[in-house]
Parts: sequence; structure tokens; C-alpha cells
Amino acid sequence: MLANDLESREKIAVDIQKLERNLKEVEDITFVDKEKEVYDRAVDYMNDSKYYLEKEDMRTSFGCIEYSHGLLDALRMIHDLI
Repeated sequence: MLANDLESREKIAVDIQKLERNLKEVEDITFVDKEKEVYDRAVDYMNDSKYYLEKEDMRTSFGCIEYSHGLLDALRMIHDLI
């Protein structure tokens, strides 16, 4: 798969939808301290991804959404969701 395929508008939009589903999975967890900071940062990076997607900066949008997935996956692992 070429880098352009990874950074396509469609791929990024699917990644954003997947992240939003994963965020719903953790909405009943009360994160505190550092976990809350990680959660907030994951949401911020998702919002940044949407912003850069709108600006058609696919590379930055892709980087933001992938980083957001990583942060959220770490929280999901800590709480035995994956």
C-alpha cells in the first residue's frame, strides 16, 4: 500500500469513524489524573485530524488520527477492553 493510499480522504474518514466508536466504548469509564490527560489528548488529536482533513492536509490529518488511536488503545488495554 502506498503512502498516498494511507493518507487518502476516505481512509482518514474511516479511521475517524472507528475512533469515534472506540471513544463510545470508554464513555462510562471515569478517567483520573494521567489517564484523563491521555484521554483528553486523544480527543484533541481526533479534532485536529478533522481540522486538517477539512484543510486538505492529508498527511497531518493522518498522523493526528493514528496518534489518537494509539493513545486511546493504550487506555482500552489498561481497562481490559482489548
